[in-house]
Amino acid sequence: MKRILQLVALVSFTSSAATAQDLAYKIPEKAFSVVSIKSNQLFQLCPANEFNNSTLGKKFLEKLSETANENYKSIEELGLNLSANAYYYYQVTDSINHHGLIIPLTDASKINALFRKHADSIQHINGISVLQRPDQKTVIAWNNQMLYLTYGSLNSYFFSDSAHAAKYGSIGTVYDDYSYNDVAVDTVAAATVEEEVLADSVVVEAPVVEAPVVVEAPVVEAPVEALPPALPEDSTAVVFDYGADEGVPAEDLQAREERKRNRDSLTISWLTLSTQEIFNKSSSAPSILNNPGYLRSADNNAIASFWMADIQSVYSTFFPYKYFMKYGGNFLRGYGNVNARLYMDKEKIRMTGEMGLNAEKAASFAKIYDHKLNKKFFKYIKGDSLIGFMSYAFNTEAYMYEMPKLMGGAYSYRYEEEMALVSDLITVMLDEKAIAKVIKGDALFLLTNLRERQVTYQSYEYNEETFEYKDTVKTKTETLPDFLIMFSSDDPQLIERLLQYGIRKGKIVLGNGIYSIEQSRKNPFNLHLLIKDGIVFISSSLQDITQIQDGSFKGNVDKQHKELLTQNNFTMFFSPKSLGAKIPVRELGEAGDKITKLLGGAGNVYITSAAGKDGYISMDMTADVPKEKENALKYFLDLVEDMAHLK
Repeated sequence: MKRILQLVALVSFTSSAATAQDLAYKIPEKAFSVVSIKSNQLFQLCPANEFNNSTLGKKFLEKLSETANENYKSIEELGLNLSANAYYYYQVTDSINHHGLIIPLTDASKINALFRKHADSIQHINGISVLQRPDQKTVIAWNNQMLYLTYGSLNSYFFSDSAHAAKYGSIGTVYDDYSYNDVAVDTVAAATVEEEVLADSVVVEAPVVEAPVVVEAPVVEAPVEALPPALPEDSTAVVFDYGADEGVPAEDLQAREERKRNRDSLTISWLTLSTQEIFNKSSSAPSILNNPGYLRSADNNAIASFWMADIQSVYSTFFPYKYFMKYGGNFLRGYGNVNARLYMDKEKIRMTGEMGLNAEKAASFAKIYDHKLNKKFFKYIKGDSLIGFMSYAFNTEAYMYEMPKLMGGAYSYRYEEEMALVSDLITVMLDEKAIAKVIKGDALFLLTNLRERQVTYQSYEYNEETFEYKDTVKTKTETLPDFLIMFSSDDPQLIERLLQYGIRKGKIVLGNGIYSIEQSRKNPFNLHLLIKDGIVFISSSLQDITQIQDGSFKGNVDKQHKELLTQNNFTMFFSPKSLGAKIPVRELGEAGDKITKLLGGAGNVYITSAAGKDGYISMDMTADVPKEKENALKYFLDLVEDMAHLK
């Protein structure tokens, strides 16, 4: 994974709105997830020369120079097309999962220079340069049009099948190498493996199936010479120190080494086949462009976009098929594809996301999301001094009614009848309407201030004469937040009964209509609770609660916050500038002044979620760009640089 993350770092600096040369058609039709980057938009916001001089750019070029044994001063020296889309994708099969990175080029000769030190291992076939890295399970290939990098790993459970084990030889698994259990199959030479592998790479849709499915032949416009074998004759064998595993028989260590070599050879063989298919693929062949969900994620105004097939597939990907279907095969059934988009302009950084739902799930969530925040909350918001807030508004009655149905599908494959009975029992036992009166389903949390307080904590004192520890209670000064929580209740009688119970037990004190819970070793706050006008108030500030009770509290919610709270089912707001102004510098340690300055120069952050259209749930995250910053990308690069200076 570390290697593929390094590869993905490269894609971040290489890709535009779709053009005639766009390489999206190279992405397999059944790809599990896809990331696209539009470089032209990135470099319009931050020209290449400015990126080269940024902290992030310098680190990237320094690392690249170290890896390639070159002295790169600019990303333009790499021969990458900085005005075309670049793509990363992940593909799941029953036998191997692999990552692919497609980067358009302007000058392939510069890629030759990048891999100059591997020149002896590079083979040139039909205008394609191929570099195989068996030790890293990676294949790198390029021509005049594009650079392609792929990294993969075998699925162990595929080879646990006796038929597959007999066919591919002593492959074993990574786990076998640490339990010293050999696979009881005759070893097959690497050359034999090579002959059979190229016909057996498989691509399946999740959930995966146990039997391999043969891939359709790639569309080729002209005969292509076969790509080189997985392990070239001049490749250097891995040398193992057999003395490193004391007590393990030498023959077991040799068998372990042979299994690893066979696994690496098989991995490279299948990756080589995948590489061949990518380069031979024409624009008329089936591709990810045939997928409506992927097309929905595309937006020419987005700098980057992400798409994933569906949530259920994520779950199934991590479990072998037989275990997946046995233990909750439908756990995430009904949750569809996921997409996200990143936008940057002069005023904000914005990321949007969606998750698709099937008709049944969409109907349930539409009922749950059919609720608005209590507008009475607005009079208790002091917008000019807020550090942050979080709100939610969901229909409690609908939630209680729909949740058994939503959970019922999780295990319906194996326990359909039992789950239906449990769902009906929950519905009968719970009075949804009564619960919804006590807790209507809307709430608002306000982070209003930071104050220093004396808090108690438990400690121990050691007596050197008696050699015993004595339990003691001490006090210290801590900076703690002030907050106000509000939630709606049409019938607070149950809440009042609970409070009266606390009074009788001596845990709660009632004074002037305000319930108070004093600070203790387990609770660092003095909490105060008030029930008024169908709202339950909970606060760490007695002054705020008292003002709310006597009607003297003065709120001043601003228009933007009011719109966010009114129009969304979930809202979160955070003001770094307000936090920086209120947190004591000494709390931040040696870098206190730098952190305060960093917070003071940061823009506000907003996160919202609401029921979307067309059977999707939506999410939106926005960060304001400070007025003194030129645009979102330069603001982001400045943040990276400022954070680097905190060390």
